[in-house]
Amino acid sequence: MKADWSMCPYLILLILHQTSRSEMFQLLGPAGPVIAVVGEDVVLPTHLKPNISAEDMRIEWFRPQNRDPLVHLYLLGESRNEPQNPSYSGRTALFPEELRKGNTSLRLSRVQVSDEGQYSCYIQSKSDNNYHIMVSLEVRAVGTEPVIFREADEGGEVGLLCESKGWYPQPDLIWQDSEGHNLTTEKPEILRDSLNLITIRTRVVIKREGSSRFTCRVLQQKLNEEKVTEFILRGE
Repeated sequence: MKADWSMCPYLILLILHQTSRSEMFQLLGPAGPVIAVVGEDVVLPTHLKPNISAEDMRIEWFRPQNRDPLVHLYLLGESRNEPQNPSYSGRTALFPEELRKGNTSLRLSRVQVSDEGQYSCYIQSKSDNNYHIMVSLEVRAVGTEPVIFREADEGGEVGLLCESKGWYPQPDLIWQDSEGHNLTTEKPEILRDSLNLITIRTRVVIKREGSSRFTCRVLQQKLNEEKVTEFILRGE
């Protein structure tokens, strides 16, 4: 019996069409920046749509603006973090059990101020189709309660110094009297530690006029955080 190959071109076209459709997907991420707190863990969420498996794909997270851009590399079914940026060593991971569901998110542990910025998630499928998306990470740190130091009296005036440590980004510091009037006249002194966390301090000079209450407020609007310390200057 002679085979009828008259339908062969249509069969080949159908197979090619199905193969190309199987590679059609989107790489999706968050609509806005991801917020992280210093010292905690954060997830930079990305996923494939539809939820096809990413187990056999190349998944690369990197920071395009860095000299050593590689943050995490998944290739041939395992993480291969060479040459990874040293600052991310031991702090990055994917979700192996979620890869088959198309979850390509990156978990970043023990967040640092230096982690803030733009991240690129790059996906390469088995057929060498490339996809990428940018994810923005913003880092926050809440500082300490303000500490007020009384400086030496001079000519009927008293100097008060207010200091608060461990903030990011830079907060505002305001001195107020008992009626809520702003007494701040000097620009704050800003110091940064080895982790790039901010210490802020400001001085105010008060005339000695009996007992009075003064307040130092440190505000970080992006965090919606406020730390307050009061100081009572007693008359003599």
